[in-house]
Amino acid sequence: MSRFEYFTPTDVGSAFRTEQDVAVFVDFMLDEAEVLNIGKGDDNIPPIVYNAMGRVYNIEYNFIIKCLAKFLEDDAILGDFSLVENGSAGSVMKAATFLILGLFEDYFGLVRANNYRIDLSKYRNKGTVDIGRRFYNVLVMQNGSEIRRFSAVPFAEISIKNLLTADRIITLEAIAKRENLKQIVFGNGKYKEYVTSTNSVPNYVEI
Repeated sequence: MSRFEYFTPTDVGSAFRTEQDVAVFVDFMLDEAEVLNIGKGDDNIPPIVYNAMGRVYNIEYNFIIKCLAKFLEDDAILGDFSLVENGSAGSVMKAATFLILGLFEDYFGLVRANNYRIDLSKYRNKGTVDIGRRFYNVLVMQNGSEIRRFSAVPFAEISIKNLLTADRIITLEAIAKRENLKQIVFGNGKYKEYVTSTNSVPNYVEI
């Protein structure tokens, strides 16, 4: 990759001109996830987790952004892209939509965050149907006694593996597939039910 200069969120597009640029970044994220796992116990929950039913690797959004800022050597990216607990400004949402949906989903076909095949039969009495686009899903993962919340970006299994060498696929699976790691909540509605029923708010996954 040529020398990168960052001024506004749209500049990240110049860092991902080719699929190979994206592959290098995905490989970098694996390195960072491995570092996070050093010294952790068997009940650790990594920022990359596999979902067999969806055939996706769910990656914590803010982990992606932390890696991106380190990868491109510019901490201004953190302020422009990071989600914060008390709600994120519209500019952050626009930046995130550009990165995750514009680049990683629409252009490179790596992310699978939205379903574009909609059954319209149940909407036959409506004149229009609004389909909201989202760039992450709320998940709660459990591993033994550990429980963590994710703002998870779903990377398609086939697409992400196509970017990696055989040995790095082994690394990815070692990080994301744990014997006792399971998804216990998916979606905002189920998350609210979980918080109400348990009277607790899980911490975000460590990044």
